[in-house]
Amino acid sequence: MFKLIKESNETVYKKVRIDSQAYTLGDLVMLDRTADAIDVVPATAATTSTNVFAVAMETVASNATEILVCIVDASQEWTVGASNTPTLADNYQKMLLANKSEVNNTHSNNTTDEAVFLQTGVIGAVADKVIVGNILRVATVTA
Repeated sequence: MFKLIKESNETVYKKVRIDSQAYTLGDLVMLDRTADAIDVVPATAATTSTNVFAVAMETVASNATEILVCIVDASQEWTVGASNTPTLADNYQKMLLANKSEVNNTHSNNTTDEAVFLQTGVIGAVADKVIVGNILRVATVTA
C-alpha cells in the first residue's frame, strides 16, 4: 500500500472514472489511454513512468464508477511495502512494481521505463518490509 508521508506542494485530489475493478486505499493507478469512459486502471509490473498517475484514496467495489485519487507529483514522499527485505544499500535505486500496492526491490537498480519508484530509505523494522521514496512520474514529450 502506498501512503503519502510528506508533501512540499499542495496535494491535489480528483475523482476519476473507473470500470469493473475493485480498488483498495493506497493502490497505485495508471492512466488508461484508450478512447473509452475510463480514466485510470490498476498499475502493474509493466506500468511505465509515463503512465503513473495517482494513488487511490478510498476503497471501492468492482461495481463503482469513480474513485478519489491523490495525483502523484515529484515533491511527494511515500511509504510502500516491498517484496524483499529492504536495505539501506538500495537507497537511490529505481524499482519496478510487484503489483498495484507493492514494490519489487531486487537489490539492483532498474534502468527500464517500468522503474516507477525511487527508494530513499527504510522505515520501521526490517521485517515489516516498508521502504520510503518517490513515485517517478515522467511526462511524455514528443518533438
